Amino acid sequence: MNSEPAWPDWGEFITQDREHINQLRGMSQPQQPTQTQPTRTGEPDMEITENELREMARTPWHDLAAGQQRVVLAHLCGPGKSTARTGLRDALNMNPTRTAMELWEIQQAAGAEPSTGGHQPDTVDTDMSTTTAGTDADGAGAIREPAAPVRWEPGMLVDELPEDLHRARVVISEAQKTAGVAHEHPGQWVVYGVSHGEHARRVALEKVRRVVRAKTSAFAPAASFEAQAREVEPGRYVVFCRYVGAEQ
Repeated sequence: MNSEPAWPDWGEFITQDREHINQLRGMSQPQQPTQTQPTRTGEPDMEITENELREMARTPWHDLAAGQQRVVLAHLCGPGKSTARTGLRDALNMNPTRTAMELWEIQQAAGAEPSTGGHQPDTVDTDMSTTTAGTDADGAGAIREPAAPVRWEPGMLVDELPEDLHRARVVISEAQKTAGVAHEHPGQWVVYGVSHGEHARRVALEKVRRVVRAKTSAFAPAASFEAQAREVEPGRYVVFCRYVGAEQ
């Protein structure tokens, strides 16, 4: 009579060789709850290429998400707090339509605190508005870096007023031009204006009245000019005036 083979006690086997089974399963040690390592403020939590960083640095500040803004600040000024980083962030928050690269270049040109390990471009790309100074800065024919735009702030003291680029536009009216010529040629008739159309006569006579009574300041004082309106063509009137001198 053949006896049946004795099967091992699997429960006991598993209990005794649990560590071996865990090793086969890739669990040589009990798994610990996964903890997310904190990311330092301003440092990227994923791999970002240099080109992507440059592109974000050239994007208007208000178009970047908060995380992207921190990445750009770290890229330009280095991780951690610094005067340059704080100043750049504040400037961008006040001028959100500008780009971080643009204000960073202005900050560097103004002599800001050196960045702590951030991006230090040797030259500025050709699509940037500023250029690096030439190596022969003190020699003849040196290429000088253009002055950075001044950032005007309320309460800022200035040593002297800047040059005013605005040039007032001087407009000489028809009346001033006519009166000037008439003064230069006393007693000679000068064309003042031409009117035509449905109300041409009324317009012409009104101009005559304004000349004689000096209602237009160019013809002051009153009665120093004579004026007449003549219909030179059907429906077309010309106003003439001449300088006769002010009454004594």
